Amino acid sequence: MIYTSDPQAWHAQLGLPIEQRVLPLPDEVRELVHQVNMATGLAAVPAPCTPDGALQADLRAALAGLPAAVRDLVSPLLLGVCTGRGLGSSGVTDIVADAVDGRILGCIVLLDMDLLETHTANSWATWKENLPFGGPGFSLAATIAEPHQDTRAHALQFLLLHEFGHVVTAGGTFLPRWWEPVPAASFPFLDLSWGINGQGRFVPWDGSNFELRGVVDFYGNNKLDSDAIVTAYSGLEGSDFPSLYGATNPYDDFAECFATYVHHEMMGRPYVLRVDYDGAPQATLDSFWASPRSNAKRAFMRSLLGEAAALAVANDAHALAAA
Repeated sequence: MIYTSDPQAWHAQLGLPIEQRVLPLPDEVRELVHQVNMATGLAAVPAPCTPDGALQADLRAALAGLPAAVRDLVSPLLLGVCTGRGLGSSGVTDIVADAVDGRILGCIVLLDMDLLETHTANSWATWKENLPFGGPGFSLAATIAEPHQDTRAHALQFLLLHEFGHVVTAGGTFLPRWWEPVPAASFPFLDLSWGINGQGRFVPWDGSNFELRGVVDFYGNNKLDSDAIVTAYSGLEGSDFPSLYGATNPYDDFAECFATYVHHEMMGRPYVLRVDYDGAPQATLDSFWASPRSNAKRAFMRSLLGEAAALAVANDAHALAAA
């Protein structure tokens, strides 16, 4: 959580159209990210990045092109999209609170341009899918954009959809608040795939778990051999998780469901993963949203993004911002 001494400056962001809420990484945010990176052993040193004209245009296009239902869910709680360098991951979402009284102001999304500025949509998605694995042999190829849409703006849009899933989580009641101790309670999305053990930690239900799920490491140094791709993705295809990244914890489970559902089901964009060996295609992975294993989460997403449910979650977000 980020505590600010200037809550009015952040609150003013909510009065802007969503595509105008873009700013360089503020100092108070940079300092917290630096502390987190040091505590977790990441060598990345955060720094602000002032968006140039091309980046501003790409971000505005990515934001303006989102479905209205998504914008309505996110807008009441999104304080801004901050561009920086050396963040340690492509995107980060966090809560901003008033340093004086602890009142929650909203969420910010941080984007690491070191990891994004040279990528198109498909090259970025392919890079991310291969992060947990190393060595020769097997690799993954990801397609999230048709050739005419394979641009940086569409890479940014998909990443923003994932981060906006976290923003929606902050304004909803379907997952525990990530910035508070986990209560012993029922949560509509959490209960689909996850339970809470006696130590207050999230554990997947037996029918959701699979081999290597708990050891996949996207942004750390614990790389698996490339042949682990076959084992991990064979397990994933038998689970009710939308992606390997989504299987790591409940918050990324929801964020990946949100991103892929909006991207593929609502916007009609491709989401295809292919396993290669020495560059030669071997198999195309099962489409989560086309499979019966997605049924429970499809029903949840339809409800969430439906008119009545969207209004309820937006009202949750308004209430949280005003609390």
